[in-house]
Amino acid sequence: MSLRSLLVFLDGDARCDARSQLAARLAATHGSHLIGIAPTGALELSAGFLAASRHADDVAAARADAVRRAGQWVDRFVACCRSQGAASIEAHVHEGEKARVLVHHAHCADLTVIGQADPASPSHGEDKRFVEQVLLANARPTLVVPHAGRFDGVGRNVLVAWDDSHGCARAVADALPLLRTASAVHLRLWRRRDEVDEHALHERMENVGRWLMRQGVSAGMRFAAIEGGVGDAILQEALDVGADLIVMGSYGHSGWTERLLGGATRTALARSSVPLLMSH
Repeated sequence: MSLRSLLVFLDGDARCDARSQLAARLAATHGSHLIGIAPTGALELSAGFLAASRHADDVAAARADAVRRAGQWVDRFVACCRSQGAASIEAHVHEGEKARVLVHHAHCADLTVIGQADPASPSHGEDKRFVEQVLLANARPTLVVPHAGRFDGVGRNVLVAWDDSHGCARAVADALPLLRTASAVHLRLWRRRDEVDEHALHERMENVGRWLMRQGVSAGMRFAAIEGGVGDAILQEALDVGADLIVMGSYGHSGWTERLLGGATRTALARSSVPLLMSH
């Protein structure tokens, strides 16, 4: 696994430049090719509107306007990345629903960069659904950049939130290019006191640590039992160790994994002030 190509979601949001700059810095570190994708979004026109021939010009004008706006996002992305010294860049406008368009291209990229939904935004509900759709449908890792804050770099001080799930194992494997170049990696596992055998989890975490060592990653390991939510524990630990990246799985499916990971994912997506690298 390497980060040869980084895909960046482009839109008119004020924070688009922040994630573009972050992606450009990652590209400079890992020798990556940058790809910007600007979906126009689906035209929300009624069936009667579309069917009426007298409105054909209005439909064409609405489509042209959407393409024009997306073209402006493309131009801004290219200028932003060039200002960060990126050497290999391409960017395209694509017509269609934004999650579907992005995921289509994400499957041919090593990492997809999107933004966290801003609770203060009028489009928060729609933005939240978009993030969830991308995470659920993307077969490749996704980097979610917080809606506020400055991110000069990512991947120097990494928190790995391990829960032994499929998604987490995928996320850690996908993050290896970043983990190998990190100055510090913190491997953490949390459990509720009455749910899982502690000895078995200690042994499992040591196995993970040995696997990481064989991958060229030296991680400091710690295990903790908690009373509250796992998501809150992850975010607090990220603050305590000064992490600039959290690596975790997304969306469990059954049993204690669903209770642990599902809630932790929702909390992290809603409240994290640190970029999240997630895999499903």
